[in-house]
Amino acid sequence: MNTTRHIRVMHLISGLNTGGAERTLFRLVTSMDKTRIQNVIVSMKSLGTLGEDLKKQGFSVMKLGMQKGIPDPRGIVRLLGIASIFRPDIVQCWMYHANLLGLFAGFRKPVLWNIRCSNMDLSRYDIMYRISVRAGAWTSKLPYCIVVNSKSGKTWHEGLGYSPRRWELIPNGFDTNTFRPDNKARARVREMLKIPDNAFVIGHVARLDPMKDYVTFFKAALMMSKAQHDIHFVLAGKGISDNSPYIGQISGGIPKNRLHLLDERNDIPDILNALDVCTLASSYGEGMPNIIGEAMSCGIPCVVTDTGDSAFMVESTGLVVPARSPNAMYQAWRKLFVGGSKSCKEMGIRARERVMKHFSISKMVSSYEKLYLEASKLTKGQKKI
Repeated sequence: MNTTRHIRVMHLISGLNTGGAERTLFRLVTSMDKTRIQNVIVSMKSLGTLGEDLKKQGFSVMKLGMQKGIPDPRGIVRLLGIASIFRPDIVQCWMYHANLLGLFAGFRKPVLWNIRCSNMDLSRYDIMYRISVRAGAWTSKLPYCIVVNSKSGKTWHEGLGYSPRRWELIPNGFDTNTFRPDNKARARVREMLKIPDNAFVIGHVARLDPMKDYVTFFKAALMMSKAQHDIHFVLAGKGISDNSPYIGQISGGIPKNRLHLLDERNDIPDILNALDVCTLASSYGEGMPNIIGEAMSCGIPCVVTDTGDSAFMVESTGLVVPARSPNAMYQAWRKLFVGGSKSCKEMGIRARERVMKHFSISKMVSSYEKLYLEASKLTKGQKKI
């Protein structure tokens, strides 16, 4: 980025546990040119696992100590205190609650919103969440611009009444050095899970949430396990475990020795490398799913439901099925299984090439840096380096 200005950006986000938006924020600030842009990160709730990791890397990370779903004026006071000390040139907000709260901290400063989802089923969320989404539509002309990571997200929010002064589409970027093909990791994870090296493994990496539609996944998995007795399923994500009564209920009929439930993990690149196919079964709400780009970066072909921009992401390097259709998902898995490991590997190679060409982390960072440079010109009194 060709500028001599030192731009101070204050990022405000609901929390810093390992979700899609949180990981994107992590990748963004850790990949930016620190001599040109100074980032401080503020979590509305606790620091979370990613917040602690950011602190270890030398970033200023603070928390407001707010509770989920409970409005707390003290959070506004704390945020204003942080803003008065840091004196940001730009306030970058991430997701609905932070978008609204960030308006208080952006007095005479450009405030940027960030929206990461598309067709949410709002009936499944609490009243404060629904109010935040609707309030965002009413106040959407106030921020300098709204950043979206998917075309579908922009379209859906326009339908809700969002009408900002400016939309900015910045697709997620993926670290293809961290997420890359790794045969040693594949062997290591399969040995840990007691999965034969020649077994066909289907994976699903996502938190336990209604939008991720584990019911459809397990219905398709039951069909697949009955048709092919050497298929293994690996699932990882917060809330996924042998001790979950809900998982036990919806996964009934699948042999336990071929169902591997791992809960939340910090070795996702290794887990992905152990798969032959990665699946995302979401029935609504997705924008640009991180896990799909990460699996593609590892050279793993994906079967995705036609939600958000998933179909655009995989294009011809994966298979797209309708949401809430277990049979279509099963048929897609069968097609890849019958095609054999060579076909899967060739598809995976194309998937990685697509990420490197269209969804690199450098492209994402460059887009944000350009946007911040433009927004910072509205702020007076910036110091030269």
